[in-house]
Amino acid sequence: MGLLLSMFVTAAAAQEKKYTDHYYERVAQFEAEAPIGQNDIVFLGNSLTEGGRWSEFFAETQARLQKKGGAIRNRGIIGDTAEGIADRLDEITKGKPKKIFLLCGVNDISHDLTLDQIAARLENLVSRIRSESPKTKLYLQSILPFNESFKRYKNLNGKTWMVAELNVMLKQIADKYKVEFLNIYPLFLEEGTARLNPSITSDGLHLNAEGYEIWKSAIEKYVK
Repeated sequence: MGLLLSMFVTAAAAQEKKYTDHYYERVAQFEAEAPIGQNDIVFLGNSLTEGGRWSEFFAETQARLQKKGGAIRNRGIIGDTAEGIADRLDEITKGKPKKIFLLCGVNDISHDLTLDQIAARLENLVSRIRSESPKTKLYLQSILPFNESFKRYKNLNGKTWMVAELNVMLKQIADKYKVEFLNIYPLFLEEGTARLNPSITSDGLHLNAEGYEIWKSAIEKYVK
């Protein structure tokens, strides 16, 4: 291959790559697994979802699903956005899973999108899930707060206020499509602020074990 052609192929490949290496590694992992089916419960989202040990958190439900050939499936990807989820949604909806727990939005905030742009992308996900897998019970979870004081994620600086505003818009989307809205956002707040409680995070964005325990307790009755 000539030098110019090689440079062209390399540039084209880079141009086609929309997401991180980890995104494509996770998608390849999903494709290598058994397809999602009607007895599965899917946790769909970004790093917060990927970091959850959902099948362990809900071990009794996992055991019950396995008797029917199903399972709790983790479809979280670190750094993912509503656009990234949309690009991989077919793998999930074509299996017509029993339930989907969707949480997404904080990475979209970090990408300098407006509230309306983010809400439109999230609405697209809800609309597609409802139309492509109408019998799936969809739970739209509120975006979780973050804490700028940790100074770890510069692209989130000055944007704390956006989370509460987006959650209002998510509730409206949930009402429009008649899906369950799980407003778990307040459970993660530092008292008297709009920030993520520093005791349940090590970096101002991701949750520690205590944070996941709060999440687990908040949604347990819906998973069952």
